[in-house]
Amino acid sequence: MSSSLFYPGRRLSYAGVLCTVRYFGPVGNTLGEWVGIEWDDSSRGRHAGEHDGQKIFDCLSSQPTPASFVRPVRPFDQPLSFLEALHQKYADDSVTHDGHESMLGEPIKISGKTVEEVGFDKIRDLLATLHELRIVLLDGLCIAGIGAQPWPEFDGDEDGGLTPHHDSYNDQHQDIWTTCPNIVELDLSRNLLERWIDLILICQKLPHLQSLKLNGNRFRDLSVYDWSVDILECLERITELSLDDNLMSWDQVVTLTAPFGNLTALSLSSNAYTSLTIPLPTTVLTTLNLSSNNFTHLSALAPLTSLPALTVLSLRSNQISTLTSSTETVPVFSTLLILDLSINSIPTFGFISHLPFLFPVLISLRVSQNPVFDALAQEESYILTLARIATLQILNYSKIAPEERLNAELYYLSRIGKDISAAPAEAEQDTLAEHPRYAELCSEHGPPDIVRAAAVGENTGVKEGTLAARLIHFTFYLSPSQPAPPASIIMKSSSSSSPSLPTVSTVSSPPPLTDPAITALPSAPETGERRRPQTQTLTHKVPRTVTPYRLKSIVGKLFGLKPMHLRLVWETGEWDPSGETLGPEDAGYWDVEADVDDDGDGDADADVDAEPGRSSVGGNDHEQQGRDEGNGVGVRSMGRGEEGEGKGDGDGNGGKHEGRWVRREVELLDGTREVGFWIEGREARVRVEWRENTW
Repeated sequence: MSSSLFYPGRRLSYAGVLCTVRYFGPVGNTLGEWVGIEWDDSSRGRHAGEHDGQKIFDCLSSQPTPASFVRPVRPFDQPLSFLEALHQKYADDSVTHDGHESMLGEPIKISGKTVEEVGFDKIRDLLATLHELRIVLLDGLCIAGIGAQPWPEFDGDEDGGLTPHHDSYNDQHQDIWTTCPNIVELDLSRNLLERWIDLILICQKLPHLQSLKLNGNRFRDLSVYDWSVDILECLERITELSLDDNLMSWDQVVTLTAPFGNLTALSLSSNAYTSLTIPLPTTVLTTLNLSSNNFTHLSALAPLTSLPALTVLSLRSNQISTLTSSTETVPVFSTLLILDLSINSIPTFGFISHLPFLFPVLISLRVSQNPVFDALAQEESYILTLARIATLQILNYSKIAPEERLNAELYYLSRIGKDISAAPAEAEQDTLAEHPRYAELCSEHGPPDIVRAAAVGENTGVKEGTLAARLIHFTFYLSPSQPAPPASIIMKSSSSSSPSLPTVSTVSSPPPLTDPAITALPSAPETGERRRPQTQTLTHKVPRTVTPYRLKSIVGKLFGLKPMHLRLVWETGEWDPSGETLGPEDAGYWDVEADVDDDGDGDADADVDAEPGRSSVGGNDHEQQGRDEGNGVGVRSMGRGEEGEGKGDGDGNGGKHEGRWVRREVELLDGTREVGFWIEGREARVRVEWRENTW
């Protein structure tokens, strides 16, 4: 066969599978000639254009096996013209999409009996009305262009038509306007189109066209001939353009989109981009889809900052892990409102913390399915993300309620306080650098309690190895939610029965228990808010080696109560979820994507990053409780049904917060472990509750 039939760049279809001719000729020592092709679906190939280690041709795809060699005699699918494909799909009863005979013209038989067809005439009449079609889907129909056969070369006249020796081509071109002039949306994806000029000529005859999809085509000729300049104005009518999986370079896209003066939405997914070199020549583009490419850092998108109207950007399914490379500055997208960073390689929350610097007006973010969330529970991932970005209103398709933001910021602030407490004083600035919102959150909610565990003997006056270095300074107070204890649990005064206390300080006798344990204070005159009740509070230093049972004995002596009737609750100062279990209606809490199809593949998938059944921020707390109850400690979030008073008062009483979050508390249960195993610091606040039963 002639090489003119298999010229480089020709589009072919073998049994419905598209490919591009890259080579025609001999291969090694084999007999005869071969056609070297690059499959659109790279998984169908066997190599990248080599034979016996020798490179025969190059492929456009970067995949390892996109190519094959086939014999020229292998039959391929016959190409169709634009109008042939239109009639085949929307008006011709005798031919189906794949060219086989249709059954519409034959009578339907059931058990040998002919059944009357009802409604098919109306369907045929409707499909035959091509003149009224507004949305036309001609994807995957082997369309070669205006004509069924590709034209390697042709000339145009000064009026924008084709030269006389192409009369047939001219006739088909004119018939597009007379057949279907009202098309508004046109999908020509995954066809045999080769030249960009064919698209321009088709668009010229569609005066109402606004949306054009050309996904999965491989153009060999992107030239715009001098004679066609006058008809480029037809592209100004198009506002939505999709060029997914075309493997065009970024510079080619910039050149081709220049005539689209009113383009507001552009899709360029799956084109293997790693960086952008020059800005797009548009001032009205609002939506850009760059998903499923190969970007690794956000600074590679710097040219997009010149787009004055850009508000929506999708970077889904890339490889983004950093904000910038070592040699580039961080870009600022001053107009972007909606950003999709899901299914990337974001490793830490530091990346998310700095997003407000790049996207200062961001209101909607999707960031699920990133490594940073792999080890976190669903709800913790959600709140630690939204708390870092003050402008967010929607996170992973879930609208952020005011109480959710308040709870998240309080929890995040407590986490920052914990990080600062765990770091030495000289490293505090490094810790704060990871949390840019710290000063803002402190201004709004007040600073967290910082209890830094200083090294023993360092600036504390306490020498290592002494008794003082092994003491915990406890603050005990009677629970304000309980009345005065009954006489049955009050310890009778007896000097002979007083237990021996391992103490290092003298504690004054407590006030009589017959007095009210709670004294209400008047409302604050400046705010009208009711202050937290005053409670009976005592302090005591205890060795960290005592057990919870021994600690109860000490507390019982201090308050004059029988130890077996006491319940000791350590208030950690940290926040935990309220323990609510997410029901079916909350299944998409982390990433709700109901009926949203980003990829255009018909799959409306919903992304949930957390393990099923984990409903709290401290996802392992309840498991820890089961392990520890026999060892002296029960770990739990102990909300008592009280209405929250915000973050807590200045005395550290830790008001319960109405909503999803409560202060984290640990009940010290009888066991063999020492309290120092759980309380790492030098200070602890413990609430004392009484109970009449000892079981």
